[in-house]
Amino acid sequence: MHELSLAQTICEIVADHVTQGQRVKTVVVDCGPLSGVVPEALEYCFPIVAAATGMAEAQLDLRRLTAPASCPACDAQFDVDQLWATCPKCEHVPVTVVGGTEFRLKEIEVDDV
Repeated sequence: MHELSLAQTICEIVADHVTQGQRVKTVVVDCGPLSGVVPEALEYCFPIVAAATGMAEAQLDLRRLTAPASCPACDAQFDVDQLWATCPKCEHVPVTVVGGTEFRLKEIEVDDV
């Protein structure tokens, strides 16, 4: 389960950017369906790691993105859940996937203590 190490890395990055006297409220992370991350596993691991690193009150706001694609044959626009997809309109293979692999720490919300 690499989501545990992802949670650890997220908490390390957050700790590097939070100054003493600030309390982490929310950590916002973008996650695409083609990123290789299992969102439920990350949501399970994050509170455990956050508590172990002194951020017990921190909440994970995991924003699940879409994976937009287009068909080079009929120009249809649609979302996919895998890289090798078929056009739902004309059944052309392959389609052009233009997103969905993102996994990034988007923002950190803090309160002054």
